[in-house]
Amino acid sequence: MLSNRPLQWAIVLSVVFVLSGLLPPLPLFAAPEHYLALHTALEFFSIAVAGMVFALGWNLRRMVAGGRLVWLGAVFLAVGLIDLGHTLSYQGMPVFVTPNDADKAIQFWLMARLVMAVGLMVFAFMAQQRWSGARAKGVTTAALALALGWTWVVLAHQDRLPRTFIDGQGMTDFKVWAEYLLAGLFVLAAVLLARRARHERNASLLWLAAAAWVLALAELFFTRYVEVSDFFNVAGHAYKLAACAMVYRAVFVSGVREPQEQLARERALLRGLIDSVPDLIAFKDPDGRYLGCNKAFAQAYGVSEAQVIGRRDGEVLHGRRELADAGRDGEVVSAPAHHEEWLEGPDGALRLFDTLRTPYRDEEGECLGEIRVSRDFTERRKVREQIAERERRLMRALEGAELGLWDWDVPAGKCVFSPAWCRMLGYEVDELAPIVSTWEGLVHPDDWRDIRDGLEPHLRGETEAYRAEYRLKHRDGRWIWILAAGRVLERGEGGEPLRVVGIHQDISQRKAMEESLLQLATSDPLTGLWNRRHFTEMVRGELGRVRRRQSQAALLLLDLDFFKRINDTYGHAAGDEVLRHFVLVVNAQLREADVFARMGGEEFAVLLPCIDALGAMRVAERLRRVVADTPARFEARPLAFSVSIGAAMLHADDEGYEEAYARADQALYAAKHDGRNRVVLAPERDTAPASSDVGAVSGRA
Repeated sequence: MLSNRPLQWAIVLSVVFVLSGLLPPLPLFAAPEHYLALHTALEFFSIAVAGMVFALGWNLRRMVAGGRLVWLGAVFLAVGLIDLGHTLSYQGMPVFVTPNDADKAIQFWLMARLVMAVGLMVFAFMAQQRWSGARAKGVTTAALALALGWTWVVLAHQDRLPRTFIDGQGMTDFKVWAEYLLAGLFVLAAVLLARRARHERNASLLWLAAAAWVLALAELFFTRYVEVSDFFNVAGHAYKLAACAMVYRAVFVSGVREPQEQLARERALLRGLIDSVPDLIAFKDPDGRYLGCNKAFAQAYGVSEAQVIGRRDGEVLHGRRELADAGRDGEVVSAPAHHEEWLEGPDGALRLFDTLRTPYRDEEGECLGEIRVSRDFTERRKVREQIAERERRLMRALEGAELGLWDWDVPAGKCVFSPAWCRMLGYEVDELAPIVSTWEGLVHPDDWRDIRDGLEPHLRGETEAYRAEYRLKHRDGRWIWILAAGRVLERGEGGEPLRVVGIHQDISQRKAMEESLLQLATSDPLTGLWNRRHFTEMVRGELGRVRRRQSQAALLLLDLDFFKRINDTYGHAAGDEVLRHFVLVVNAQLREADVFARMGGEEFAVLLPCIDALGAMRVAERLRRVVADTPARFEARPLAFSVSIGAAMLHADDEGYEEAYARADQALYAAKHDGRNRVVLAPERDTAPASSDVGAVSGRA
């Protein structure tokens, strides 16, 4: 929850400002030089605050939000230096290069306020990020250059700048309107900062918003004074001082106090987490002396944490059976080290611990000490041995079932193959190297995708087991189908697979049977063409592409003319030979993408993808002509026959395959009715059928 204190201060100072409007511009000092001491004190306090803001921003540049703090520090560095020029230029001060007067001092004042207003507005939009050293130095250098550059302009070219104050007359219009403009910029900065403070729930930003608001009030004070030593001038300087104090508080709280409080909370949380862990955790300095430990470590060694701090291993284990030699020389490891060791507990029982020793370093890579984490491994080791025994029994059982076994050591790249696995591929055990690349060299190149789809998710721990079907090359050169199943048995601390065990089973006979059944289910046994069911699915798929406007397609229905007469005259054997010959002739004229199917009896169909109506008619006419010109042969005699073809285009508004088939069937009926041995294209919407017969196209009388 955001604090209301910045808002309260802003309201109080706003009320004071409003009430001051009832007062006349009373002179508080008899002469400007009498105001000199107070003015100098107020300005030097503001300059000191600006210097502290810069120092905080620069030293906190490595924080997460260090970029914004560096920016604010650079802004106040420029403001402080320009304000120093304003202070030294005040009337009554020793000559600052050129004679001092009110106009010269105001030129410095206006630039300092402009830099602060713009700097706060930019700050309101800046992201919380850490800047590089080069960027921080660049911004700081730019701030110095701005301050020095403006100082040179005022000292060397003041006569070219607009007048701001005329002795005996007071402020010029330029000066008054400049103050109003600065007040507006500060109000805008206050709004932007307050909005971001509410969005981020950041109290420090709210203090900056209040400071910007108070600076706006200060600028309004400077539009109302008549003499440089009257009440409004002094009040403006006092408000500026209050605003600088608010800025310093915001930077100090966000850059120092809040990180310290957060660090204390994180330490308490970390301590609670460490003490809640059942593992033994301890910390050492670079000399091998203990810096602390958790409760589990203290209980395991029978000591308190206070007794451990500052001591070495020999002192902590005095009079007790020591752990394994690893890590007991007092030296801190320079790289992570992992080992198992035995510990004698307070009850005299020995426990096996799995210990990880890791160095920790600062940002420059300097070793600060060692973190030691030990986990009780006694029961886990017993369980692991039991599991290993069960695995051995299981593997012997699988070996007896003629299943090929493989045992993959993932980190080493080794893979042990059982004798049954080798015999499955026609090899003896000593003929195959026990490495995973042996298996990789036998895999069919087209099957790697199926293997990866099953194996890689399991290695990542996303599936319970691995299963895949693929081909391996037999010693005699043929490919045999393998069913592979396996599981990761061991994983590392990070979850990475260490050992994978599985089986291979020869499923070549099952695959051959499945292929045979699929062939029977989707093809015609006499001609080897696709059957009606499969052809229907292919047309439906092509119709989907037509609907998506991806292509055009045509459907041809072909029916052999007077085929029953051939069967009745020469017998069914002759009819079968005519059908096979017809298929060979048509297949030779089709593209690889075309789909040729037998719909039943002497009726056939062709799906022509990616073709328009004119192209479909040309293909159909070519098929008709080639069939008519290429008679079949049966018992050394030619058997001439012809074909009638109905063609139809697939339409995007067809609800299904049946509509296109019906149009092609009507066109085929028209071809038969008009005398056979011809091609008819199904009409488009309300148009007459387009016919191509031998008389019209091929010159038939």
